[in-house]
Amino acid sequence: MSPLMFRPGWRLTAFVGVFLPLFVTLGVWQLNRADQKTQLVARIEAGQASVKSLNRRTEPQPYQRYAVTGRLSTERVWLLDNRTHEGRVGYEVWAPLATDHGWYLVSLGWVSGTGDRQRLPEVELPDGERRWIGQSRPLSDSIVLGETPLADQWPQVVQRIQPQAMAERMQMPEPKGLLQLEAGQAGVGPVIWTPTVMSPERHQGYAVQWFAMTVVLLMMYGYAGWRRSDRGSTSTTGENE
Repeated sequence: MSPLMFRPGWRLTAFVGVFLPLFVTLGVWQLNRADQKTQLVARIEAGQASVKSLNRRTEPQPYQRYAVTGRLSTERVWLLDNRTHEGRVGYEVWAPLATDHGWYLVSLGWVSGTGDRQRLPEVELPDGERRWIGQSRPLSDSIVLGETPLADQWPQVVQRIQPQAMAERMQMPEPKGLLQLEAGQAGVGPVIWTPTVMSPERHQGYAVQWFAMTVVLLMMYGYAGWRRSDRGSTSTTGENE
């Protein structure tokens, strides 16, 4: 009987050569994502623990709480459609907040709809300069402006929002950032936005799955290679006899 040899064949070797590095790369990528999410969760928790002053020397950092003094535009109000709160459908109220160092696009929380699509809810915003507290929302959370805004009437109902497009609509420079004003302040309704972050543990679980598939692939490669060599050697031995 001929000695057992490892001869998996070029097709199986090519298959493993393609998918083995792919699985390893995906596993490492998920571990890196888990590390990034760990840092992000820590940054969110740290940002919510303290309130910093937002001024001309401050560059808003995502998820950080800020105190800022400014005046809301009570005439240019945006209503983000189809927003739900406690099972009810309504709108998320957005408006410009003017400060001495630029303006911010701020969310004033949720307001209930009227039940009639032709009749918008009445939104009353406080006038005058005030001190506000809010959390910086990342620009990646912004939503794109609908292609067909509601004529030239205010408030404007939109399906999606994008700060730059809204600034052009209002003939204003691009906002310095997005702020989610905290509930309990004048004119601010229930806050329906919360930071959405996939947990690091979930990414780690995905990494384990990719590495497990790598191990299984290697085991199958080894098993198939030795088995094929064994069958080939046995057949050859039989013919020689």
